[in-house]
Amino acid sequence: MKKRTLRHWALIVALLLSGGVSSQSYKVIEKSDKKAPLWYESAESGYIVASAEAASMEEARQMCLASIKRQILQSVAENIEFSDSHTVKQTTGNERITEFLDEYTAEGSTRAASVPFIKGISLSKVDGSYWEKRRDKKTDVITYCYAVRYPFPASEHRMLVMEFEKRDKEMEALVSGLEKSIDTVESVEEINQRINKLRPAMDYFFDKTRQQWVNGVADNYRKLPNAIIVKGEAIDNTNHRVALWLNGKKIKTGAMPKLTSNCASKLKVSPEGDDMLITFDNEDCLPDEVNAVDAVFRLHGKILKYTIHFEAPQADKGKKRTRLGY
Repeated sequence: MKKRTLRHWALIVALLLSGGVSSQSYKVIEKSDKKAPLWYESAESGYIVASAEAASMEEARQMCLASIKRQILQSVAENIEFSDSHTVKQTTGNERITEFLDEYTAEGSTRAASVPFIKGISLSKVDGSYWEKRRDKKTDVITYCYAVRYPFPASEHRMLVMEFEKRDKEMEALVSGLEKSIDTVESVEEINQRINKLRPAMDYFFDKTRQQWVNGVADNYRKLPNAIIVKGEAIDNTNHRVALWLNGKKIKTGAMPKLTSNCASKLKVSPEGDDMLITFDNEDCLPDEVNAVDAVFRLHGKILKYTIHFEAPQADKGKKRTRLGY
C-alpha cells in the first residue's frame, strides 16, 4: 500500500511537470488556433508583444493597443536627450520621462496623445494575434485573453527618438519665441492669436516645470488687455481722433467702439491708420447742457470708456482747436 501511494504521488508530480494535469484556474473553451504561437507571452527582438484579459474581445484588443503604445513610449523616452535650456533646468531627463509616462497612463490624458507617432500606432499593423475564450473554474465567469505581436524594428525606434527630440525642441522654441516677443503685439486680436499658438505646447508639455512655464507665458498675454488705455484729440468740435495704447505704443483693433450721446446725432466711427476717426452732428445740442459722446470699447472682457466733451453750435463760434492729452 505504501509503495502504491508513492507511485501514485510520483505519477501526479510527473503529470504536473509535463503539463498533463492543468494547474490553471480557468478552462479554455475556445481559441483562435490549436496551439498558442511561439511568441505568445514571450520577448522577441524587433517586436513588441502585448496581451490582455477582459470581459469582451474588443476591450481586450484595446487594452493590447494601449499596452503597445506605453511600451513604445517608454522605449523612446528612455533614449531621448532633453535640452538643457535654463527654463527647464529644474527638471532632469529622467524626471521628465517618469512624468511623461505617468501623464500618459493618467485617465483622460491628452498630452501624450499629442505626440504624433502615437496616433500612427494601430492594431492593423500587427503581424500576429492570438486569443482565447476562458471560463473561470470557480465562478464560471467568461473572459477573453487577447495577444498581439507588433513589429518594432531598431530602425523605427531610432526614427521615433529623432522625431520626439525634434518636436520637443520645436515646442520649447515656440514658447521661448512668444515669451520674448510679447512687447511686439501690434493689435488686440493678435493677443488671442498668440495664446492660441501656445496651445500645442500647453497640450504637449508633460513635465510640471514646462507646464508652469507655458501657462505663465499665456497668462502674461491674457493680462495685456488690462494695460490698454485710450487716448484722443479733437480735430474740431465734431471730429475727434482716438487710438488704443499698450505700454507706450499704439495698438490696432478691428473692433470699433460703440458710440452713444445725450444729444449728438449721425454718430460714426471709422478706421484711419492706427487711429479711429469719430464724427457726429451737434445741431440738436443745447449750450447750457453738458454735451458728450461716449466711445465704449469691449476688449477681451475688459470695457474701456472714452468721453468726448463738445460745445453746442451757439457756443462754437471763435473757439480754437483743443487737445485732450493725445
